[in-house]
Amino acid sequence: MPEALTYLQFGLALLSGGLVGLLLGATGGGGSLIAIPLLVYVVGLPVQKATALSLIVVGCSALFGAWKESRHQHVHLLAAVLFSFTGMIGAWVGAHGHQLVPESVVLFLFGNLLLVISLWTFWHQQGSPSTLSAVGCAQHFTWKCAFKALAIGWGVGLLTGFFGIGGGFLIVPTLMYLLEFPIRVAIGTSFLIISLISLGGVIGHLNMAHLHILITGLLLAGSFLGLWFGSHLTRKVSTAHLRKGVAAVIGLVGLGLLLDNGLALLG
Repeated sequence: MPEALTYLQFGLALLSGGLVGLLLGATGGGGSLIAIPLLVYVVGLPVQKATALSLIVVGCSALFGAWKESRHQHVHLLAAVLFSFTGMIGAWVGAHGHQLVPESVVLFLFGNLLLVISLWTFWHQQGSPSTLSAVGCAQHFTWKCAFKALAIGWGVGLLTGFFGIGGGFLIVPTLMYLLEFPIRVAIGTSFLIISLISLGGVIGHLNMAHLHILITGLLLAGSFLGLWFGSHLTRKVSTAHLRKGVAAVIGLVGLGLLLDNGLALLG
């Protein structure tokens, strides 16, 4: 990142961190999806540095969220450990793959991913997590549940390392629909998984240029405040409305990335 940083960039970093934390706290995911666009287009960082910073901010914020949810017994420790074991390996591999691809290609692929996620979220609105019962792997964690956690963790980890995302947008639905976790346990467990998998991605990016300490600190401060507010928001706003709002934001960001980087690739 350039040496000369402006006060405007510092303020934008704090605001960007707050938005990331807000979505992360409200949905257990989603914040990581807008972190890269915010850091690149708003704060003005190169893509690769934004990717590493995103992993650091999302990982630390998620760890804070996991600590908060664990006080209410909303974290399934065994599922998180197994999911994260293969997820951290996948994140390390994905981070190295990221460095072999041009920035415009990474952002174009990321835009496609955001649009798919947005459409998927709207499509599954009728299967609201609130209708799921507190049974399944949350109550009886069998060998089948363990295999699912290990297999899906690997795929989520690859996406995490390559795109610099926490993966909560995939982890939460996976825990709810495939492992049958109730929504609060899915979100709490997702926080711990995100923090551990993000660590694997950060390790994969350690050979990059130095990160600016003040920018990192402002992003973290903003994300912690946003996370605190977002976690309280879930008690006041219905899950369906939260999911629709997040899906709309993700879709708009994805469309913007597709247009901007698609034209750059064609040019």
